[in-house]
Amino acid sequence: METAAIDGPDPGPRNSRMAGAVSHRPLSVGLLATSATLAFLILVSASADTVLLKNGTTIRGTLDRDNTLAFVSNPLKRTIFYNSRIARVESDPGFSNLERFAIVQPMEVHVGVQPPAAVQIAYTDWDVKGRRKFRYVNERGKPVVMQQAINEFSAEMTRFRGIDGFWQGQVSTSQVPRPIILGLLHLVNQSDVDERLRVTRWLIQAQWYAEALAEMDQILKDFPNDADLKDRLADSRKGVLESQARQNLGEIVFRRKSNQPLEVQARLHAIPTEGLPKDLLDEVRDQIRKDEDQALADRRLGEMLRDLAEKLPETDRKAWKLPLAEVLEVISRAPDAARIRLEALTKADPNLPAPSRFALAMTGWVIGPEYAIDQLKVATDLWHARSTVRDYLASRSDAARSSLLADLQKVEGLELDNLARLVPRMDPPLRDPESEKPGVITIHRVAGDDNEIPSDYALLLPPEYHPARSYPAIVALHDGRGPRFAAEWLAKEAARRGYIVIAPEYNEPGKGKAYHFSTAEHAAAELALRDARKRYSIDSDRVFVVGQLEGANMAIDFGLGHPDLFAGIVAVSGFPFKYAYKYKQQIDFLPMYVVLGEMAPAAREVAFDQYFKPLILDASKDVTYVDYLKRGLEELPEEVPSFFDWMDRRRRDPMPKTFEASTARESDARFFGVIVRELATGRAIAPEAAEPFGENIKPASIEMKTSAQSNLINLTTKGINRLDVWVSPRMIDFKKKMEVRWNTRPLFKGVAKLEFEPMLEDLRIRGDRQQLYFFKVFPGMPTTPTAPRTRGR
Repeated sequence: METAAIDGPDPGPRNSRMAGAVSHRPLSVGLLATSATLAFLILVSASADTVLLKNGTTIRGTLDRDNTLAFVSNPLKRTIFYNSRIARVESDPGFSNLERFAIVQPMEVHVGVQPPAAVQIAYTDWDVKGRRKFRYVNERGKPVVMQQAINEFSAEMTRFRGIDGFWQGQVSTSQVPRPIILGLLHLVNQSDVDERLRVTRWLIQAQWYAEALAEMDQILKDFPNDADLKDRLADSRKGVLESQARQNLGEIVFRRKSNQPLEVQARLHAIPTEGLPKDLLDEVRDQIRKDEDQALADRRLGEMLRDLAEKLPETDRKAWKLPLAEVLEVISRAPDAARIRLEALTKADPNLPAPSRFALAMTGWVIGPEYAIDQLKVATDLWHARSTVRDYLASRSDAARSSLLADLQKVEGLELDNLARLVPRMDPPLRDPESEKPGVITIHRVAGDDNEIPSDYALLLPPEYHPARSYPAIVALHDGRGPRFAAEWLAKEAARRGYIVIAPEYNEPGKGKAYHFSTAEHAAAELALRDARKRYSIDSDRVFVVGQLEGANMAIDFGLGHPDLFAGIVAVSGFPFKYAYKYKQQIDFLPMYVVLGEMAPAAREVAFDQYFKPLILDASKDVTYVDYLKRGLEELPEEVPSFFDWMDRRRRDPMPKTFEASTARESDARFFGVIVRELATGRAIAPEAAEPFGENIKPASIEMKTSAQSNLINLTTKGINRLDVWVSPRMIDFKKKMEVRWNTRPLFKGVAKLEFEPMLEDLRIRGDRQQLYFFKVFPGMPTTPTAPRTRGR
């Protein structure tokens, strides 16, 4: 972030966090000690719970129930959700026995009234005295500037007050830089051993184990003649080392799930084994041994494949040189992905001839081990088909695609089923190895975007990215500060959990930094996602739209307008407006996670009471609402790990057999294969004409029901003049007669004639390799799917 100071009444950038430090004269430790003193406070014991949800989520706090609503509250926030999602509740003493320190700061304003609302919040970093400059706009629209100071902190929460203006606030201690907290802890009386031990306990409670060990060592140096102290600290040291090892092992679990085997190995070998209890020592050594055994097995798998290739006839050996090199590269760099795809080889009868076993390996590689075939000719044809499909999807030339399609149709025995199986397993069609830079934010321009305003987006790959793996992704919508900021906001947790971050530039030139609910903004975001799916290995069933502030307003609107794109919506300090009030049906298959500060204007009356509470009370909808105490309309960065945990447990259903949806905007046209081509008069409304709470929006409606028994798709719509219907084998059995009805009249009845081109063209445009459609009901109409509306036209 850029640095900035707060010098006057100007509220500054909209809803932004000012990251720069306020300039001040350097202060010595002595001067600091005279201006702020530290004292120990004892917490009053309070009951607390660990609430475990049925999907595995853990929430800490005090549980209260209000009929079907569940509230889990801790000193920072309340999490609200449907009561039946709870699996069990366990007692948790975590909040009741925390060390808490208070700092006596100079105060100019001692009493006052907390403002009921705060927006356009901006602040500098905390300085070494635990102070910062802060500004906001109050409920009367007046900018307020003040200095704030930390006056109390525990391992969980840091409280602060206004020095020259009244404000009582709090943040997670994780949001205060560690050096600042350590400096404040150093203000205790260094000659008082009890105070020093309290600091150590605080560090342990914060799980800052390295700092706790260092403090113990320093205490022993400062009090060398206290034999009892030495014995006590020796016992404590063992416990801290054990806790540190458990913390490291817990992080290793994340890194394994995130496909980061090199990081796993580095962390395992970095765990100090001296003094660890036997169970932990055994666990560390067991993991290392299993990983070493697996690495040896992976090397032997590669050697087996090489040996089989060497036994092929010379002509075949030459023909398979490049495919073999590809497979061996994946075994070397992403063995976790390779071993699954080679299961047909590892499970094959070792007495089979070498060409048959090699064919099992190479066919299983491209269409899945469960469909592997032991014929080398079939393997050759499938690899050729895969190459042809990739060239087709990458080509922008109609003539070239026509030629490639003809080549594909010549492949003996190739059926659409096998084509669909190889698509998710091949490299992305626009892959460029030079652009694969994990941990580095890169800027992309959407390939082939012919709009007057080309679409750009920032992209961030996770550590150890490899295209043979499939990664969850986030479409991150910025708050007016641009795509790079949105990527930086999520970078740390995305890297930890193995997510790809796609941050589109959706603002249109000359229209400011606010979100306008326009089709052009939607097109920018959708084109960025489509382009990223063609370049990188994205699991389309685990894509989420996430935004903060203005980006959160868009996340709600864009997500509900395009429900077949996402596994969920996360909105931090955003509100539902306009179309969101008429699109509530989409929430049946699109989970939502909403975060707001209680001091955000109308957070309770509008956002929660009117919109989100009724949704939470509907058991068919998966909605979670997080209410931050004493916080305004701001970034709330401490919530990032929690919503990643929420995302980790959700997946898109790419082909729901039954759904209801609404649309009142031209860009909101695709609903799981139902493509709206034309809305009836009065059903579409321009964003600038739509009222804030959607009162004047009269959307068209779609209801789809699929019957497996009748092999029937039944569509009921209102306000739609023309539509297309794309059909998937997950919905219909193409081997039987099928029927599609629209408002009781048949659109299609009979056995579908399946061809390569419709599926490939749809895939070429959308790039979604988990949502493949085989057949379009109107064969006489253009076979290309609806593209996002153009930008700047």
